[in-house]
Amino acid sequence: MRNYIFAGILGLTTAVAVSVPLSVQAQAKVYKFVDGYESIRFDTEALEELQSLGLSLASVQNTAEPAPSYTYGIGYVPSPVGNDYSFSYDEITQEFTSLSGTVDFTGSIFFNVDTDKLNLAPQLELGNLSAEPVVDFNVKDTITTGLPIFALVPTAPVNVDLNNQTVKLNFAAFATQEFSDFLITAGATKPIAGLKLGDIQGDRTITQVPEPNTALAVLIAASLALAMRRRHRVK
Repeated sequence: MRNYIFAGILGLTTAVAVSVPLSVQAQAKVYKFVDGYESIRFDTEALEELQSLGLSLASVQNTAEPAPSYTYGIGYVPSPVGNDYSFSYDEITQEFTSLSGTVDFTGSIFFNVDTDKLNLAPQLELGNLSAEPVVDFNVKDTITTGLPIFALVPTAPVNVDLNNQTVKLNFAAFATQEFSDFLITAGATKPIAGLKLGDIQGDRTITQVPEPNTALAVLIAASLALAMRRRHRVK
């Protein structure tokens, strides 16, 4: 019986020894995106600028319902086919840090091309957009050009709601140097790098990623419970 009592005390002592340092350390936990969508609102003046160069917005392949006040919505590609993006978040300091992975969407933006101004096919499709937030906030077209099209600049702090397991992100979207060079090569009369194309809102659902220390603590707690049950049987 003493052996079981000793095992229980040892398990309890170990659990305390592990949990105390963990509670003192930073409270950041790791999460990953599970699902979501991107809402887009184009800038009217930017569209007029593009039209003057030979690109007219034709349509957007909506694959999600856009958020209120936004015009278009494109859906999130769940892993393992698409997204594997993860981040850390400290609930106390509200510090959000990108860790790894990509964010991928399905859906296309179509522009009619004035072939008298641009040496391109009559319609330009930019779609299945992909970003790698750990590296930069450039959003790449993976269908036609293979180039970064939008450069995203945050316009508000990341809004993380752990109670509802959601994240909201807000960006201004600017034309990249690569997209500008692509149009210049095709015959555009002036560059558009840095032109604000519109605003984007990202809505995500998230889940916490189990951490090794958490798994260890759970294992210790289970061992303690088993030892206590054995002690009661001996009594």
